[in-house]
Amino acid sequence: MTKPPLATVINFCTNEARFLRACIEECRVFSKQILIPVCDHFHDGAEENRSLLEQIYRSFPDCRFIEYPFIPKEISAKVFRKISPAHFWHSASRAVACRFLSDEIERVLFLDADEVPEGEKFLAWLNEGDYAQHTVQKLANYWYFREPAYRAEEWEDSIVLAHRGSLDLSLLLHEEERNAIYDLLPHPKRRRVVGGDRQPMFHHFSWVRTKEEMLRKTEKWGHRNDRDWKSLIETEFAAPFSGRDFIHGYRYLECIPPFKLSLEEPPLFPEVSANERLIRLTGADLLALLELPRRKGWKKFLSLVEKAFP
Repeated sequence: MTKPPLATVINFCTNEARFLRACIEECRVFSKQILIPVCDHFHDGAEENRSLLEQIYRSFPDCRFIEYPFIPKEISAKVFRKISPAHFWHSASRAVACRFLSDEIERVLFLDADEVPEGEKFLAWLNEGDYAQHTVQKLANYWYFREPAYRAEEWEDSIVLAHRGSLDLSLLLHEEERNAIYDLLPHPKRRRVVGGDRQPMFHHFSWVRTKEEMLRKTEKWGHRNDRDWKSLIETEFAAPFSGRDFIHGYRYLECIPPFKLSLEEPPLFPEVSANERLIRLTGADLLALLELPRRKGWKKFLSLVEKAFP
């Protein structure tokens, strides 16, 4: 089977480090290009885990990591009135990555690092060619909670596959994030797309974490003020799993996931080599890339693009 002209964009911060290796390994099966945008801070303003980031960069030299600075004070208040900060940075990550797509790319798959595809299964589906008849599709995924063995009976479809030529900055920088890409693009489009066996091709491990990791996730992410996450997590881990989650109230089945994921030890990233594909953007680069008020550094950003694609 051949790889189609498809790029995968993986939104990432080190709170999702446990899932990154599996995600990248599976994406390699079908992707012509893998782009991973990374902010140098968590979205609550706390500094990222710098040593872990640098180790990860060196562990995946075939992936293009694009690190950009967290500069909320340099973003116009008009922007944050249009799109809340909780969503702006998620969307900005995808917009940043799309600026570095290679010329051959025709389709873009938008993932979060904890959304792991079944690479061979997805490649087989791509080779059937049905995706080419659609402007955009939402792909069904399994949803997991607490441990990799607990899979919800209900499916979701957070993953988006879109035609590159249909994407523009106003669509990528939207309050509704990936939902906007699907909802606002024209037909033909389709959602809850499954593989040839009529089952999802993706596995979302968003809430598969230790208690400490769940607390850290909800302290740092853009939705940290939506609910009293700390109390919910403390109550959850005060007893064995009840069979229901506190986010959606889904019911769960026990299963064996198709990837090696364990909560018993921290993720390890053996350093392979320097990552010559790594790009570090300045604040001026980021503003220019997002077509926000242009300041000093625009020419430098253009030179970065030229270096990325000589």
